[in-house]
Amino acid sequence: MRRALRGAVICAVLPMLTQACAGGMMENAPSASSAPRAPGAQSYGIYGTDSYFKLEWQPDERRGKPLVNGYVTNQWGISVNRVRLRVEALDAAGNVVATYIGYVVGDVTPGSHVYFEVFVQQKAPNYRVSVLSFNPIDGHG
Repeated sequence: MRRALRGAVICAVLPMLTQACAGGMMENAPSASSAPRAPGAQSYGIYGTDSYFKLEWQPDERRGKPLVNGYVTNQWGISVNRVRLRVEALDAAGNVVATYIGYVVGDVTPGSHVYFEVFVQQKAPNYRVSVLSFNPIDGHG
């Protein structure tokens, strides 16, 4: 079972990592969102994670401090942890004005719906959230 799982991870992740490494910094890489990026803005992370994870988010605040909270759903057949998120604050025109990094706490098993919060320095008209990276868990799934 472990060998089959390892083979599935390699077959699924290797092409994605190869593409990310070959591209280096993926300048203006397309994302699941159609909102435009600021001219010259660079996109770092693993391209294509939107097929593995579904993200839902909303702006919120706690004790007067702004944050973005939501859920990440694992649509992939393999458990992951160390899910790192990029939260981009967007102005009214859809340009990125600030970027924040956050994490999903704990394991995200297949089909699970896991809550996350990322504090931001100031409120923005809109936000875009994407998965930057994750760690497949060997032996689970």
